[in-house]
Amino acid sequence: MRDTSYAEIEGSGSTWSQVILQQWISDVNSLGMQVTYNGNGSSQGRKDFANNVTDFGISEIPFQGTDPVTHQADTSNGRQYAYLPIVAGGTAFTYQLKVGGQQVKNLRLSGETIAKIFTNQITNWNDPAITKDNNGRAFPALPITPVVRSDGSGTTAQFTRYLDTMFPAIWRPYNGQSGLTSQFPRKGRQIAASGSDQVMNTIDGAAGNGTIGYVEYSYPLNAHYPVVKVLNNGGYYVEPTQYNVAVALTKAQINDDPSSQDYLTQILNNVYTDPDPRAYPLSSYSYMIIPTGANDQRMTTAKRQTLADFMFYGLCQGQAKAGPYGYSPLPLNLVQAGFSQLAKLKTADPAVDLTSRDVTKCNNPTFVPGNLSKNHLAEIAPQPAACDKQGAGPCGSATGTGKPSTDANQPTTTTAGTTAGTTTTAAPGTTSAAVDPTTGQAVAAAAVPSSDATNAAATGQVYANPTTLGSSDAGDKKLFGWVSALELLALILLPGLYVAGMRRRAAVKAGSR
Repeated sequence: MRDTSYAEIEGSGSTWSQVILQQWISDVNSLGMQVTYNGNGSSQGRKDFANNVTDFGISEIPFQGTDPVTHQADTSNGRQYAYLPIVAGGTAFTYQLKVGGQQVKNLRLSGETIAKIFTNQITNWNDPAITKDNNGRAFPALPITPVVRSDGSGTTAQFTRYLDTMFPAIWRPYNGQSGLTSQFPRKGRQIAASGSDQVMNTIDGAAGNGTIGYVEYSYPLNAHYPVVKVLNNGGYYVEPTQYNVAVALTKAQINDDPSSQDYLTQILNNVYTDPDPRAYPLSSYSYMIIPTGANDQRMTTAKRQTLADFMFYGLCQGQAKAGPYGYSPLPLNLVQAGFSQLAKLKTADPAVDLTSRDVTKCNNPTFVPGNLSKNHLAEIAPQPAACDKQGAGPCGSATGTGKPSTDANQPTTTTAGTTAGTTTTAAPGTTSAAVDPTTGQAVAAAAVPSSDATNAAATGQVYANPTTLGSSDAGDKKLFGWVSALELLALILLPGLYVAGMRRRAAVKAGSR
């Protein structure tokens, strides 16, 4: 960075993209830039920007004109702005489901099943639709507790846009109208929590067994918590790794009209229905709202320079950190378009210095030299494992690790309540080697012979026996009931017996004197 005068800038909004944004803020602090950010939800972030409370906002959706739930204005209130894509990612479904005291780490659900869970049509983990998604592996009778957002949320907006587009017959009667909403209509057993971090804390808490909620993939990844593998249109259950998100977003339609106020915003219908077996259906982009007016009341040359250099870092070097933190880096054509949006800061104030901004020199894992329209990450994305195919598996490998699934540790049910050893099979239609999730480089995958395989109960609690649930097994309840009764009886009787015995001993001693 150049020797430049900076001033502190403030922003607010999305918690979906907050994890990577806070990392960038930490990175640029050593370069002399001070950036503060309040993750208070996309709706509030747009409102703060419109009311000149902040210097920038972060949101997963653009201004809506009028909020469909509150019916309040959702506009910039006359403040000039532009949308700047900052990172890609996947809206994940993290959950706590314990069987026999062990956390299930390889849960699979179709989009329809998810839609019915979050509209209270499926309310128990033993529902036949969940059993079907998991290839006949039934879970015990345990109420499902969906955890939704209590605040106006871009994550909610992205999720409900998907529900409204793909399952209108399920979503619209529940919501009472068509379209997305940033305010989830909580009903029944649902629990509401403010912000993605509180959703995550609710699910992984001590009382979280049976819960499921929606957050950006970074939250369960950093909490070392499992996520649902979602059925895609290619017939495979996949999780939102940086690879699967990159593949899906090659189908995103981007507003490419520079004269449009919604320039660079996304239409995701083709992402939801992408037939590629690697694509994660709920993949999307997050956006910064930047002020572009020459007479913006909050902005100075120093603030504009700070914002320009901060986002130059985020769009360039910062994209290399997207994958390890649970996101997916922007393709280079969107980075280049992002640079053009930042140029509007200089248009507003010619004193802003934007020299030496070469998009091709960014350390971005998606970059394909000489072709900005290609996405290297999508090209090297591994095919899903055979056990992720609908009607097969499920795979025994844990989710929420950022790594592609493999066929290793796949349990095969032989009789009710037992699992056999694992076998290794090739991924469908491909002989591609596994790909390192951080470097993107192919690595040789050693075969796991059946004789050396271990079942899931002995290898990290990845696959739980579906016939035993410690908290609800009738035999266990009866046994522990007798134990509890005996303990209570002992607590009542033993002190009295002890006192009576001491009195008898004292009487004997007195009589012998």
